[in-house]
Amino acid sequence: MGQWREIEISAKLFQNVESSVLRKSAAALENCFISETGGHSRFPGLKAFATLPGNAPTYLHALRAPTGDLIAVSNSRVYRIDKSGTIEDMTGVPVSGGRRVIFDETNDELVMAAGAEIIRLAKEKTEILSADAPLSTHVGYIDGYLVAIEVNSGRFQHSASNDFRIWDPLDTFSADGKPDDINGLLVSPYRELLLTGVESVEQFERLPSGTTPFFRRWSVGEGVLAPYTLCAVDQGNFAINSTYEFVRFTGQVSEAIGDDIQATFESVTDWTDAWAVPMQIKGQKFILLQIPNSLNAYGTMGITCLYDYRQKKWYNLFGWEGGVPAIWPGTSYEEIWGRRFVGGKGRIYELDTAVYQNAGSVQRVLGRTAPMDQFGPSFVDNVRMRVKRGVGLSADEEDPPPKIAFRCVRDGSRRTKWKYKSLGRMGDEYNTIQFGAMGHAISTWQFEWMVTDPVSVEIVKLEAEFRKT
Repeated sequence: MGQWREIEISAKLFQNVESSVLRKSAAALENCFISETGGHSRFPGLKAFATLPGNAPTYLHALRAPTGDLIAVSNSRVYRIDKSGTIEDMTGVPVSGGRRVIFDETNDELVMAAGAEIIRLAKEKTEILSADAPLSTHVGYIDGYLVAIEVNSGRFQHSASNDFRIWDPLDTFSADGKPDDINGLLVSPYRELLLTGVESVEQFERLPSGTTPFFRRWSVGEGVLAPYTLCAVDQGNFAINSTYEFVRFTGQVSEAIGDDIQATFESVTDWTDAWAVPMQIKGQKFILLQIPNSLNAYGTMGITCLYDYRQKKWYNLFGWEGGVPAIWPGTSYEEIWGRRFVGGKGRIYELDTAVYQNAGSVQRVLGRTAPMDQFGPSFVDNVRMRVKRGVGLSADEEDPPPKIAFRCVRDGSRRTKWKYKSLGRMGDEYNTIQFGAMGHAISTWQFEWMVTDPVSVEIVKLEAEFRKT
């Protein structure tokens, strides 16, 4: 008889080497994440919430979150959306410039910048903030001042104190750490003003008194390559730096946190419009990082990564087009009313833990171990998996139950056929699936599982029965 051995499924994803030479890390974790108990949990799906005119990328902002309205900018127009999905066009002056829209709020207005005039929404329609304000890609509010970077320059300006229509040309600062243009701005939760360029990052802080409201506290030579990946969470700031690393920096100290998938970042050919945002799913905290204009491992456009910054583990998210994995369909993310929303191409979706498709399209969950060589020449007489079952939508025996597929790769090339097993109809809660024998291998075993049916997926444990030869 063989010996049952547990197969580790809590191993982190590692993409810096070819799958064939991995030994311990996971080779693929798609549309799922590792729970705090070490199992696999399906990432939430997307359901339709609102449809906007056209198919341009949609950028979201929660106005006076969590009780206000949702603001969306798509195809340069500004929309207000209420809890029921009712859309009101608020456009007086469109948000122009062609860049990703950056939002912030003062005490009584919303301001937006996308590469041209700064736009404000204070009452019923949008209007230009001020004819004297600079053309800008980034605008932020800090302690009674609006701050905006000048397009294609190393300068930033600020408004008069609590009077955001007045912009004096003398109220202009230069970021002088390196002679590069400012490409990004972030007001951190700790009221720090970060100005970034490809070659430098500088932090400015508010002076409590005097005619000069800001002073530069520190500067470092490490720059930010993709400014829309700049976000603040977990008492630190995150961004893709000028050496293609995803880093966490606090003060003048930075730490690369994307080492496990660094080869993926180094393969990116176009960082344009890459963006990042923090999110919380099922009690776990993540940063979503999307690179929409570069090819992924399947040869389709778009790379979307999910980083669990407490467990320090990475995952991949995908959509589905033409029968193959494609870009995850989000272009922005926002939380309001205790719900999660994702902007798409002329669409607004709701991210829902009880939905298991992406707006009606397949959401494939895929897990794959590394090739394991610690068992030597052996047979696998059986494989068993502990899972959440009884996830079918009906107890009717005439309705086909949802299925999970399982196969193995022996010695790096010999693949078994997919074996499909039931995940159980409603009420069927027996929690163990047995997949049977998998044949013989001389050196390595690699296991792979997949779910495409729109049902909950919770994988707890995987074991294989090995028999030495």
